Amino acid sequence: MHLLKHPVFLRLYLAHIVHIIGNEFTFIAVVGLLHDLSGSGLSFAAGTVFRQVPYVLTSIVSGPLLENWNKKRVMLVVNLLRGILVSLFFFITSASYLWVAFLLLILVNICSAFFQPAMQVAIVNSVEEKDRLSANSLLQGTTSFLIIVCQGIAAVLVFLFSYRYNFLLDAACYFISLLILLRLPSMLNESLQRASTSFLVRLKEGFQYIGQQGEITRVILYQMAERICAAYYIMLMFYILQERGQGLYVFGLLDIPLGLGGVLAGIIAAKLADRYPDSKLSIVQGWALVAMGICIYGVFHIQPLLGIAVVILFCAFASFISSILSVTKLQRLTDPDFLARVFSIREMATMGSFSVSCLILGFGAEKAGSAVTSGWLAVFGIVAGAVWLWSHSRLQKRKETQVS
Repeated sequence: MHLLKHPVFLRLYLAHIVHIIGNEFTFIAVVGLLHDLSGSGLSFAAGTVFRQVPYVLTSIVSGPLLENWNKKRVMLVVNLLRGILVSLFFFITSASYLWVAFLLLILVNICSAFFQPAMQVAIVNSVEEKDRLSANSLLQGTTSFLIIVCQGIAAVLVFLFSYRYNFLLDAACYFISLLILLRLPSMLNESLQRASTSFLVRLKEGFQYIGQQGEITRVILYQMAERICAAYYIMLMFYILQERGQGLYVFGLLDIPLGLGGVLAGIIAAKLADRYPDSKLSIVQGWALVAMGICIYGVFHIQPLLGIAVVILFCAFASFISSILSVTKLQRLTDPDFLARVFSIREMATMGSFSVSCLILGFGAEKAGSAVTSGWLAVFGIVAGAVWLWSHSRLQKRKETQVS
């Protein structure tokens, strides 16, 4: 905990905590707003797309731009803009202004795409190398814990009051975060370095590198399949709020097992990575996709809410453990010179797949029902996991043949 005595990291950490608290309040409030304005499964899906796609696309540009900007100033301006934009959600009360809600989602996430890399650079520039792993672990662990706690609090607030007040709470959190960062001490190694090549050139080189590395391509395709399965969450919104007619607070409470699954996956994945070689972890990845497919079917065919919560816990555990293992594998496979570009392209591919899948599943849930649509998604997850296991078996046999 000595890191909390570090003047720069302490303020970054506190600003991060306040931001996550507000973000969780806004998430459930956006779901409530879209439900009130349209109640359409497609609108839930569109809301996710307008959150994810702008963030992913802007992230590609924000990195090179931030190299020439003052990181503290970027974080201050971004929090000011996000506070103003989020507060505007409070005033959207008519379905005719649904497009304004989508526009605000786009703008907020464009801003967020500049904040996160600026914060990471600030940590690297300020925290000694020997302490960075501890710093990142503390940030990630706190985030997972806050997701569980804040979704529960948000659900209670929605039950007792209108979800609209959550937007004002989030706006207040951004302004508090701004005040915390306002007194951020000067960061070590802060310099303005211009990239020798444009980000477009480097992005092209990244695509070429991935195309030449079969194992990396295979892992990215696996993560795309996992993200497609994870889009079941969009159907869950429609299923709970529309088909079952439950209150918004119920949906918020179901986020708690989702966060708990992520915490458990982080603990177990770390132990697996230490004890088993990549070949064994690949088998775990395959069965994780199969488990996701089975759990997705169970979520929409089990009636008791407690049963749904338990299945969501297992599904989230399988999803997070597959993601953690995949990221670890990519880090091991990728040349350090291409690491940033590979992960940028991975973000494009995985979140792009997630967004398209959200639209398809939202449309399917509205037209055919969540139960039917979940059946097809479950089949996809099981087949994708089986294909991964089959391809892994073939690769292993090929390696053994080459050795012999």
